Amino acid sequence: MRFSIIMPVYNAAKTLAESLESIRRQTFRDFELIFVEDGSTDDSVEMLERFATSADFPCHIVSQLQNQGVAAARNRGVAAACGEYLAFVDADDRIEPQALSDAVQALDASETPVDILGWDWTLGFEKNGRYMRQADYDTPLQALKNLTGGTMRWNLWLYLIRRELLLENGIRFIDGANMGEDMMVMLKAFACSRKVVQQHEALYRYNAGSPTSISRQFSEERRAEISTNLAEAERFLLAGPYADEMAQYIDYLKLFLKRPLLISADRNDYETWYSWFPEANGSAMGNKALPLRTRLLQKMASRRCWTGVRLYYLLIYKFVYGFIYR
Repeated sequence: MRFSIIMPVYNAAKTLAESLESIRRQTFRDFELIFVEDGSTDDSVEMLERFATSADFPCHIVSQLQNQGVAAARNRGVAAACGEYLAFVDADDRIEPQALSDAVQALDASETPVDILGWDWTLGFEKNGRYMRQADYDTPLQALKNLTGGTMRWNLWLYLIRRELLLENGIRFIDGANMGEDMMVMLKAFACSRKVVQQHEALYRYNAGSPTSISRQFSEERRAEISTNLAEAERFLLAGPYADEMAQYIDYLKLFLKRPLLISADRNDYETWYSWFPEANGSAMGNKALPLRTRLLQKMASRRCWTGVRLYYLLIYKFVYGFIYR
C-alpha cells in the first residue's frame, strides 16, 4: 500500500464530515485511512463508523477509551499504519482531491527514494483562501535551518513521511506532550533524511478557526509541553551529524517559539518571554533570514524595553494589520 492517512479524532463532529469527504474525493486510491478515536463524547464515533462502512478503501478505527491527547493518538496511528508513506490530516481540515496523485508523480520522478515530500497549503476554506508557500530547500540541512530559523512550518499535514524512516530511527511522539509535538518529530525526521523534496502546490486546506488568546496558548502547562519537545529535539540534533551547524539555530528556534508572547499588550506576556529560554535572548539580532523589524522587536524585548515592544504591537498589529489590511 502506498499511503496511510492518519487522522486523530476528538470531539470533531462539527467539522468531521467535510474533512472525511475531502479524503473520499482523492483521485489516487491506493491508500488506507486510520482514525484514532481519542475518547470523544460527541457524535464523532458514529460518524466514523458510518464513513468506514461506506468507503471503497480500507478504513480502520483505533479507539482510545479515554482522551490521551494528540501525541499518543498519533503514535497509535503510526503503529497501525501499513503504507509506504504516512500522511496526517486533522479532523477540521481538508486535503485537496489531487494531493496523493500529485505526490505520487513527484515521488516517482525522483531517481532516489524520497524520505520526506513537502507541499504548500491554503489558509482558509473559502475560494479566496490565502496561498501559503513553504521556503525552498533541497537538502535536509537546509530544511532544518528553515524550520529552526522560522521561515518554514513544521506542521505534520505539510509532509508525506516515509514510514520506515520513523521506525528505523525510533522517532515517536512523546505521550502527553501535545504542544510542539510535530516540531520535534519533523526536526528528527529531517535530521535522519537523505532525500527530501518540496512541491510548490497548495494541496492542503487549513481551517484557521477562531484565534486563541496568548494566555491560553502559552499557559504554564502548554509551555512545559513545548519545552519537553524542544529539549528532546535539541538533544537529538546536537548528537547528530549537523550538530555544528544547528547549535546557533536552536537559539533561533527558541526565539521563534516564544515570539507570539510579544504580540500582546500585556506586560506579563513580555516578562514570560524574557524568562522562557533566556539563553536565547542574546541571539535576538542574529537570524538574518528574519525581517529587520522582527529582529529589532526581539532586541527590545531582550533588553526589557517594554514600552518599545508595546508601541510595536500597537503600530504593526493593531494599526497596520488590524486597520489598514483588514
